[in-house]
Amino acid sequence: MPLRATGGGLRRGFASLSVRNYRLYWSGQVVSLIGTWMQQVSLPWLVLALGGTPIQLGFVAVLQFGPAMFLAPFGGVIADRVDKRLALVATQIAASGQAFILFVLVATGIVEIPMVLGMAFVLGLINAVDMPVRQSLAADLVPRNLLPNAIALNSMAFNSARVVGPALAGVIIAAVTGVTGSALAGVAINLLLNTVTYAGVLTGLLRMDATAIRRNERPERHPPVLDSLREGFHHAVRTPIVLWSLVLLGGIAAFGFNFQILLPLFATEILNLDADGYGALYAAMGVGSLAGSLTLAIMRRRRAIPLMLGGGLVFAGLLVGIAASTVVWLAAALILLAGFFSMLMINSINATVQANVADALRGRVMSFYTAVFAGSAPLGGLFAGFVAETWGTPAAFLAGAALSAITVGIVALGFRAADRADALGVTTLDAPSDASADQEPGARAARPSAAR
Repeated sequence: MPLRATGGGLRRGFASLSVRNYRLYWSGQVVSLIGTWMQQVSLPWLVLALGGTPIQLGFVAVLQFGPAMFLAPFGGVIADRVDKRLALVATQIAASGQAFILFVLVATGIVEIPMVLGMAFVLGLINAVDMPVRQSLAADLVPRNLLPNAIALNSMAFNSARVVGPALAGVIIAAVTGVTGSALAGVAINLLLNTVTYAGVLTGLLRMDATAIRRNERPERHPPVLDSLREGFHHAVRTPIVLWSLVLLGGIAAFGFNFQILLPLFATEILNLDADGYGALYAAMGVGSLAGSLTLAIMRRRRAIPLMLGGGLVFAGLLVGIAASTVVWLAAALILLAGFFSMLMINSINATVQANVADALRGRVMSFYTAVFAGSAPLGGLFAGFVAETWGTPAAFLAGAALSAITVGIVALGFRAADRADALGVTTLDAPSDASADQEPGARAARPSAAR
């Protein structure tokens, strides 16, 4: 590729970082999410170290994400009615408190599996508000034509942390276990580091210029909460591109994205790895996802439906390969590719849903995105834990692959029917022009104009 073209693609890929508020938000996210991934990797290892079963690993996922299935839509109503920046400050403070309490329980040695489950539920309640607010805030920080790029960079932040966080967590657990003879000591250090990293996102949020954040005009009197929920739900259901995108996300999230439950079992039972090897497998997925995010960020034009369906189908095929793997390097390579293709799908779903919703409804519609994505994890976690405990970890990967492929087929038929009815909506997302980086979002909402 010519050097000039490469440079242009990279400038396009990072265009949103020229907006100060978004740059503060993004950099804070990178720091905080490293700690989040350290905790995400540590909790399943902690449960296994305490003598937990695969089913109990599934319950950890249920309690961390289950509340979002029912409460995230109410979080979306909050996101559309309050200052999103201040709401996110509150949720981040609450999440840091949860991490610190969990650290104290582990560091003092009094932790038991019911306590881990209880703290997972507390985090689930926080996530039910935090996730829809977080999903909708980025759209208020950048000009509308930078929104697809901002969403891709959000994924880059998430997956950059997924490279560093799990690898660092695994090394810490392995090293501290070697020195102290206790896996709990390493987990405690990871939880403490997670508590500290929340300072990154809080600093970014507090340093933002509040006057440069887009705000919707609010009515003098808001309608009842249930009426607001109904309005967002009707928009999601009656917009085919949004509806089928969420069906795709929910099906594969429920049956394919069960790595939090299956990877520790796969690492210990199939590949005979220790904590550092387990962390490395998680990091491999992060490398693949990061590459997928960067690929989408530098694309001049994204055709959403091929990216969603193709990414989902290849991901399902890679799960079959992972199920058959018994060699570490092959498993790591397949997991890396699974991260890449799953990110092509997830990021395209997110950007497509946001391109097909008005600002006034964004929090509520993205809350349904959150409810589908996060709410599918508990169901999938229990499913994967049951299959793994009954028939083994490879069988759980195979079952997830089959059900994911079926989901892709159903959604493809749904998209085809909507296309024949000329009701698909926005399906192509264009990259910003070079001048876009100099624009600010302003104080008022603008209609979507960067996608066709």
